[in-house]
Amino acid sequence: MHACLRIAEILDLIIGFMVDDTHEPDKFCRIRHQDLARLARTCKAFKDPALDVLWRTQSSLSPLIRCLPSRLRTTKRYWGRRVVSLRKEPSDEDWFRLQRYSHRIRAFDHCSRNPRPVCKNTLDTVFSPNLSQKLFPSLRTLDLAVVGYGSMFLVPHSFLVINSASLPQLVRLTFSTSYKSSCKLPPIHFKPACAPSLEALTINVRDGFDPVIVNFGDFPRLRSLNLSDLPFRPFHGGWELIHLQYLCDLTVTLPDGFDIDVHSSTQPVFPSLQRLSVSVGSLNQVADLLLSTTSSDLSSVKVSCRSPATQSDIHELFRAIERNNERSPNLGTLQVDCSSTISSIPILPVKPGDPSYDLSRSTLAPLLACHHLRVLKLHVLGELGIDDAFVARIALAWPDIEVLHLFGSSQCIPRVSLGGIHELLQRCQRLRSLYIRDRWDDCS
Repeated sequence: MHACLRIAEILDLIIGFMVDDTHEPDKFCRIRHQDLARLARTCKAFKDPALDVLWRTQSSLSPLIRCLPSRLRTTKRYWGRRVVSLRKEPSDEDWFRLQRYSHRIRAFDHCSRNPRPVCKNTLDTVFSPNLSQKLFPSLRTLDLAVVGYGSMFLVPHSFLVINSASLPQLVRLTFSTSYKSSCKLPPIHFKPACAPSLEALTINVRDGFDPVIVNFGDFPRLRSLNLSDLPFRPFHGGWELIHLQYLCDLTVTLPDGFDIDVHSSTQPVFPSLQRLSVSVGSLNQVADLLLSTTSSDLSSVKVSCRSPATQSDIHELFRAIERNNERSPNLGTLQVDCSSTISSIPILPVKPGDPSYDLSRSTLAPLLACHHLRVLKLHVLGELGIDDAFVARIALAWPDIEVLHLFGSSQCIPRVSLGGIHELLQRCQRLRSLYIRDRWDDCS
């Protein structure tokens, strides 16, 4: 064997040709598994690097279980699907042999392969407190919908399993389900002992669950939190959430009664927040939240309102953004949607010509102070009150704008001419997506 093949960097480069490292959203990293397996059997120099890549990301526990002797495992039908199951409890020696593969697993996540799931009892055994830490010392990413697919009919079960596990290196945890219960299920308790190093947590559950009970103060290292699909009711641990020191990304659905002003505290509120995506019942909730936030790094705000927003509501929100911009001058993305339908909650119809829902120039004016704005998407129920003169002000205020989408009522009289659009395009050289709808024949 050539001496250069003993250099780890060269081996990684060779193995990299068998891995399609895609960074596009909603696309999986594709690995040529059979080629990697052959490469691992070629010689000792290739064995460990190839096995590391082969086992790095798994979408089920079944490939690992099938490495056990055949006398210890079986395949059976479970609710119409073939699942892998343990025939009997493996010995300590059997588990020790399995560690040569399991210690290479860094993520249980969706990938291009779709192996068979495992049964509930096997899931309990593998993630038992004494065994999980030995099997998965390098596990950093865990999607419970992936490992718990075989027990998906008992939806809270996989969440209870993780509570009993010990995964000290775990930094990303996702619990989501499309299962909708026909009966009321008990609250889901999430305990910090299973993952003390957790930095990213996503919890998406359907109706039929009581609120997920999480004491966010027990997870001081959290940097990313996604609670977008929780039911519209007060979430437990909410007050601890707003004081998390390192939280940068927050996606949350605020209940209609949520009011940050009722919580008086000397601790800073969201001191490190950079990206906020929130669904609210009233825009006033977002305005109050932004005025209370102490972060100086806020760069993205996305708002979806579940009820019609009047001109005064939108103006108060934009004033809050203007004041927040004095503390966080690098706001680059703003999306406000006041016309969507959330969780089958219909938006009440707005009478044509009702001026209280219009988006006037004075309402938009506070946003002109955000000079680093790159993405602006506004969707309102009323009329867009902008004209060529205001478009000229936009061009001067937002020279780096890349995406500008303004959606208003389709029944109003157009005020922006092609000449105004031409001036905007001339001044904003980075503009790549423009959509202004204020009548049936849109300007896009």
